[in-house]
Amino acid sequence: MSLNKPLYVVAKGAAKWVIFAVVKVWDFFESVLFVGGLIGCLMLPVVWPMKFVYAAGWLVCFFCVSKCIGKIEDYRKKSLNVKLRK
Repeated sequence: MSLNKPLYVVAKGAAKWVIFAVVKVWDFFESVLFVGGLIGCLMLPVVWPMKFVYAAGWLVCFFCVSKCIGKIEDYRKKSLNVKLRK
């Protein structure tokens, strides 16, 4: 079975644009989400110790998502470097 070249080119281009958009949007909203999430955790209508538990959960979740976006950004940079070498 042969690879459908036009469809492959369109899918590859769309994937590159999605990765570009995710990286740029994340760069823009990273600090807003971090500070806003912590403030949101402190404003929750629960007892004080639980607010800190939720804030710790937010920090762990935010750190994991930030690392994943960082890996996508590194992949994008490596992909651009390979193209420039050719």
